[in-house]
Amino acid sequence: MDTKEAEPSGQVNAAAGEQVDIMESMTQLYISGIERLAEIQKKGLEFAVQHNAQVVSAWKKHIVSAPSVLMLDLATTTFERAADTQKGAIDLVVEQTHALAGLVKERKVKATATMEEGKTRVQEAIDHTIAAQKTAIDYSAKQVKVALEAAKHQLGIVGTPVGAAADSMQRGMDVVVEAQKELLDVLKGPVLH
Repeated sequence: MDTKEAEPSGQVNAAAGEQVDIMESMTQLYISGIERLAEIQKKGLEFAVQHNAQVVSAWKKHIVSAPSVLMLDLATTTFERAADTQKGAIDLVVEQTHALAGLVKERKVKATATMEEGKTRVQEAIDHTIAAQKTAIDYSAKQVKVALEAAKHQLGIVGTPVGAAADSMQRGMDVVVEAQKELLDVLKGPVLH
């Protein structure tokens, strides 16, 4: 005799590239389970009401007195109302289950919104830090330029080969400052996905 393990039926697989949310999957599974149980319970109540009606019908065939028939009718009506009340309670449980599922989804939305807010705040902090660094770079570059110009005039090297070398160093410094600003602009892009 060949024994094989049965594969689970109704298995949920993610499509290529699709991310499965475990909370949403479990919530949906819970809801469908509650709905199925509710339907089973309602069917059971319907069978009980039908069976009770058949029993009362059989009793009515054998009872002769009118008060007994009225009592059986009253008992049947009471049983049907009790079954309807029970069905209403079952429907309430299903409704509350859907409300609970809504809360789970809302919690997820709020958590996602909180994460997005956090990402926004981090990005703003990065933007402010980069702006401050750019300001510091600009200030330092201006100070170096002023100091270099003052040194050229005080040392009397303006128009000399040493002055030309100092001007070349200043242009190199300007290129480095601009490259550093461009690097900061690259870093300013969104870093959190």
